[in-house]
Amino acid sequence: MNKWNRLLAILDQVYGFEDKKKSAIRKVGQHFDERTNEHVFHIEYRVRRGGRANKQARKERLASKLAVGDLLRDVHARARH
Repeated sequence: MNKWNRLLAILDQVYGFEDKKKSAIRKVGQHFDERTNEHVFHIEYRVRRGGRANKQARKERLASKLAVGDLLRDVHARARH
C-alpha cells in the first residue's frame, strides 16, 4: 500500500465513508507561501457513496412527509368538529 492509498483509506475513515462505491484523491495544485515560508499543497478528495444509503434517506424523507401529512389531516379533522 503506497502513501496515497493509505491517505485515501484514512480520509475514508475520518469522514465516515466506509460504505463508499468509489473514492479518489488527487493533487490539484501547490505553491510556496513566502510570508510564512511554507509549501502549500491543495488536494481534492471525492467520494461516491453507495446507492442503498441514498434510497434509505429518500425513504426516510418520504416517511416523514407522510407523517406530517397525516398530522395535518388529523388537525384539520379535529378543527372541523
